[in-house]
Amino acid sequence: MTTQRTVLVDSLGICEHCDTLLTLTDMPVDAMNAEWRCAECNGVLTYKSFGYEKVGDEWKKTQWVGEDGKWTRDRPISGFELGNWFVTITAPPPIFRHITT
Repeated sequence: MTTQRTVLVDSLGICEHCDTLLTLTDMPVDAMNAEWRCAECNGVLTYKSFGYEKVGDEWKKTQWVGEDGKWTRDRPISGFELGNWFVTITAPPPIFRHITT
């Protein structure tokens, strides 16, 4: 039985070289100032792979991965299944909450 991972819709992308589905969750944190590469084709990932465009002086997310695994200009409004992922539109609640006294 395969377990689904929960991923946030804003973290999804599509490799600009080979169209493989990606998630920022799988990108190495220690490579924040280095090149990120697609695990499938080894192509260098840029802002395009995660749906960002420069709008004026700002970078904005203008595309999201939709239920069909393709780019859409409309941000999904409800969760959906995509392969082994359950895509949520909001961050899942933390398992443990910090309690102040």
